[in-house]
Amino acid sequence: MTAIRTQISRSMFGNSIALLATAQITAGLGYVFWMVCAQKFPAAVIGVSNTVIAAMTLVAMLTVSGFVPMLTRKLPGADIEERSGLCSTAFVLTVTLSGAAGAASALFLPDRMHAAIGTGWLVLLISTGTMASSMVLVVGAALLGIRRAELSLFSDVAGSISRLCALATVVAAGLVAVGMVDAGARTILGIWVGSLMLSAGVAVSLLVRAQPGFRFRPHLKWLHRVRRSVGWDHLAMLAVRTPPFLIPILASAVFHAEELGYLAMTTMIASAFFAVGSAVSNALLADCAGDPRRLQIQVRRAFRLISMLLLPPVVITCIFAREVLSFFGPGYAQHSPLLILLLLATLPDALTNVAVAILRVRRRLPIVAAITVTGSVLIIGGAWVAMQRFGVLGAGLAVLVAHTLIAIAFSVVGLRSFIKQGRTVEGSPLHSSPQITPSAPSAVDTPGDSDAGVAR
Repeated sequence: MTAIRTQISRSMFGNSIALLATAQITAGLGYVFWMVCAQKFPAAVIGVSNTVIAAMTLVAMLTVSGFVPMLTRKLPGADIEERSGLCSTAFVLTVTLSGAAGAASALFLPDRMHAAIGTGWLVLLISTGTMASSMVLVVGAALLGIRRAELSLFSDVAGSISRLCALATVVAAGLVAVGMVDAGARTILGIWVGSLMLSAGVAVSLLVRAQPGFRFRPHLKWLHRVRRSVGWDHLAMLAVRTPPFLIPILASAVFHAEELGYLAMTTMIASAFFAVGSAVSNALLADCAGDPRRLQIQVRRAFRLISMLLLPPVVITCIFAREVLSFFGPGYAQHSPLLILLLLATLPDALTNVAVAILRVRRRLPIVAAITVTGSVLIIGGAWVAMQRFGVLGAGLAVLVAHTLIAIAFSVVGLRSFIKQGRTVEGSPLHSSPQITPSAPSAVDTPGDSDAGVAR
């Protein structure tokens, strides 16, 4: 029993650290990238670039959310033929659907985005960026499915480092007029999309090397398997992942480009803190999906791990919020209250992540979908109303209030299920606990979702 418990602990801890390290290291490299951009480009360029990146990432989420949990759930017990077929089919669908959706979505962005970048450039950048982002997410899910989540770190770091190198080269060589919004935005977006393509290529290479005998074999029978895997979990993932990327797009219709830049920087900093609860709960779900008897002890370990990794950094960053933002420029430091609100929202969000993991292990997917959809409506609707009344600070207020309400709802349902399961296990033989295989988490982290993975 001791050996088994040690293995379980190492599995959840290892997956948590791998996912969290991926999120934090790439986030740190991202801070450096945007810090250089903020120093070299006007805030208008930063705002436009971040809005377009949010759009392509949102479309990627919308198109591949169904594939991500399917691969994470199906691959662990599959043979090499099934892994090859499922992955190959998912990759083909990902590229096809995300590319078409990205090109179409570019046409619906606000007119000021078309004026700043140009419609042709916008369609090209968003379509290719969406394809690359989608592949990064899906391949990351496959790596988590074969229990090699640490390989995502290598591919993501490769993309982030290439991004920094390209930016340094462009700035040092004076290859772009940094004061021009259109040229500056195209430069940043071109570097971003290119780094995503590199990251996706490295991830695919690592996936193939990690599975001897892997072959590219898309087939109609695997397409049927993929179609059957879309359900409540897909809806819940869409609901959770939409607000962080839709709010900047809505904000672009309300604020000037400079204010979009301030909102983007504070959101980027907060996303690193949201990744903590997401990574730990993702590992918790992966560890307990095949054996719910592990849930009691692993939930306690998850709470301890989250408390250790999240609480001290949140407190320290809240105290020095103004100093942290000042690294990006004097204008950013004035928006420290927005950063504090977003940081406080990470606490109820972490509780929500654990509750969602419990509910998914218990196969309460309709409840997960219902509450997440309601929460998404609260966040998006609240942000839209609050931003018009309180400015960019309204986005932080809406996120904090909505996450608190969602945490209360999930805690009531999820923790009751947790307590009920604990009583069942204590009052019956250990082998009587049913083997449940719920939808597994995604390999990609978006703030606020237990189907978390790698934040970018």
